[in-house]
Formats: sequence, C-alpha cells, structure tokens
Amino acid sequence: MESMNRSSLYTLHDYTVYANDLVLQTAAKMPGEALTLDASPSHGSVKRLLVHLFRCEYYFLMECMNSQPEDPLGDLDTLTLSALGEAFTVLNDRRGRYLAHVNEYELQEVIALNLGQTRLSLPRWQFMAQSLLHSVHHRGELSIVMTGLGYPLPTLDPILLYASQAGQPFS
Repeated sequence: MESMNRSSLYTLHDYTVYANDLVLQTAAKMPGEALTLDASPSHGSVKRLLVHLFRCEYYFLMECMNSQPEDPLGDLDTLTLSALGEAFTVLNDRRGRYLAHVNEYELQEVIALNLGQTRLSLPRWQFMAQSLLHSVHHRGELSIVMTGLGYPLPTLDPILLYASQAGQPFS
C-alpha cells in the first residue's frame, strides 16, 4: 500500500470506536475477579489487555500530534473499568478531531518514534494505521479470552457498522 489518506484513517477510527465500545460494554458485565483473572496469553487479564489497547492507541496518537504522551490512566490496581471507558471516550474524541483537521501533507511527513529499543522513521499515516490496526489483533484475543470466561463478545464485523451508518438493519 502506497498510502492511506485522512478519509481511510477516519474510517478505521470509526470502526475502532465502534468495536472498542462493544468490548467495553461486554467487559462491564464481567465481575471484577473475571476482569483481573490471568487469562490472556499476552497481557495477563482482560483489564490489562484493555489497558494495553488504550495505551497503544493513545501513544501513537500523541506522537502523531507531536505531543508528549503522558499516561492518563494512573495506578492500574485502582483503575476502574468505568474510568478506562471514560479515557477511551476522551481518546476517541481527540483522535476524531485530529483526523478531521490533519492534512494529507502532514500524513505523508516522516516522523520518528521510539518503540521499545528501536527508533523508527515512517510516514505519520503509518503510525496512525498501526495505532488503529493493532487494536484489531487484540480485540480478537479478547474475543477468545472473554468467551472462555463466559462473556462472549458480539460480532465485531465492520459490515455491521457500515450497514447501521447506511440505515440498513442487518440481522
């Protein structure tokens, strides 16, 4: 792929908001012990995996906006699912505003980010795409883990969002 434009990234943003909301709504039905049970192969628990999703999306957005990323979540032991949901709402709003105003030249601009011990220089749009597509991977993991805990996620297929946006019920 040569490039993703602002419209393409905004489409991924809309889907990410939709899918993350469905995951958070399902997680809200889980008792606290199920949220923190060591059940995820990558991050331990459903709660920690949701925090990872948030932090990755937040980090890449802040870097793309040339802002210093600070962890807005605080202490994970006292972090509630409700507070995490509110943090996602703020993140979604901020990313939506950014994508509404960033221009195509800025999206093509090469920026450098630190990922662990590696410094990568890539076009801004690729870091934005990473932020949004990385969550798809972990939502798949959450689907397996949460189903195993007795809280299956609803279907997260984007076509359901698109049909709804077009005013076409899908059953």
